[in-house]
Amino acid sequence: MTQYLVLLKLSPTKITDTINDLRSLPQKPSPGVDLQYVMNVFGTWDVAMWFDAENSSQALEFINGKLSQVQGVVDVYTVPAFANRKPKQE
Repeated sequence: MTQYLVLLKLSPTKITDTINDLRSLPQKPSPGVDLQYVMNVFGTWDVAMWFDAENSSQALEFINGKLSQVQGVVDVYTVPAFANRKPKQE
């Protein structure tokens, strides 16, 4: 599975409702997608999400079919990622 980081910009007039809607998403919000984290971030973006997807078409379906359709989401930026290394255990 590939991991994805998605950054979301929200409408300032709907930020609380939109964050609540995003936090209410199930762990498996779309076929082949496992939602790992939903977190508030500060700066240019308002919310960051980590999820795993079995393939890129399932990731795109989740992003375009679900996330971008959530009322109050005004911009989406997606970063595909992969594990680089595990931190050393001491």
